[in-house]
Amino acid sequence: MIRPPGSAMAPVALTFVSAIMWGLWWIPIRWIESMGLSGAQAGVICNLGAMIAVAAYMVVWRVSPRITLRVALGAGLIALSFSFYSIALTFSDVVRVILLFYLAPAWSKIIEWAFLRQPWRASSSLTLVLSLLGAYLVLGGDLSLAALNIGDVMALIAGVSWAIGATLIFTGAAPRTPALTLATVAWAALQSLIFALVMDEAIGVVADPGVIAIALVLGALYLVPLLGLTLWSATRLPPALLSFLFTLEIVSGVVSGALLLDEPFGVTRAAGGMLIFGAAMFEAVMTLRAPAMSRTPT
Repeated sequence: MIRPPGSAMAPVALTFVSAIMWGLWWIPIRWIESMGLSGAQAGVICNLGAMIAVAAYMVVWRVSPRITLRVALGAGLIALSFSFYSIALTFSDVVRVILLFYLAPAWSKIIEWAFLRQPWRASSSLTLVLSLLGAYLVLGGDLSLAALNIGDVMALIAGVSWAIGATLIFTGAAPRTPALTLATVAWAALQSLIFALVMDEAIGVVADPGVIAIALVLGALYLVPLLGLTLWSATRLPPALLSFLFTLEIVSGVVSGALLLDEPFGVTRAAGGMLIFGAAMFEAVMTLRAPAMSRTPT
């Protein structure tokens, strides 16, 4: 299926908007954590608020919750990505979490080539090398496992989960965005609850009701539109292009983290971020110039 050149511009533009919003997501997460909720507890409550909001919308507008098993699995992996990403922000530097997560474009590119039978162009090799080199510089040139903390590992897992989940959603039968959003936040709430139990964090013993109410509202008013935009784009853009476009999050996340948290951000990390962002822009240009990918693998 060949889409007209202009058909991708709306999801591309909205992906940039949601990427900027995701880059600032660490601010409410850290704020809620400072009021007594752990990252996992905040994930449970924020996603619960999002579930209530989306479910209410679907009831009022009579939106069918039906999605295919393939898309449901994709939603679960996207949820795992989001959950691990949010929790990782409480265990590691914002800069490290964001940039390690954005190895996702590399994983997406490999998936498109290996499983979706997309040609591996010279530009594919270039974008992959730039992304990996950028991550190497973000880690300060240290590739030893000892240099990774739990937040770094969770960020890496989140990137892999995002790449696989986005591929399943793009190649599955396109669902209604509210149904896909509801499935994703439901998965995310369950996964955050499991993580909280594993970490021996009592869900019943949390901050005061006012803080819980704030987390519920945050999930309804911030997370729902943010995730809705992301998933709507995921059904319309190839997974590698989607992942590369989301690297704009690096700009808002890294800059806001450096300014508000005074986290270390030297020349090496700046160079790594520029390489990853440059790979994203190059991939976007090359993909939008080429014939559009079919929604279903051939």
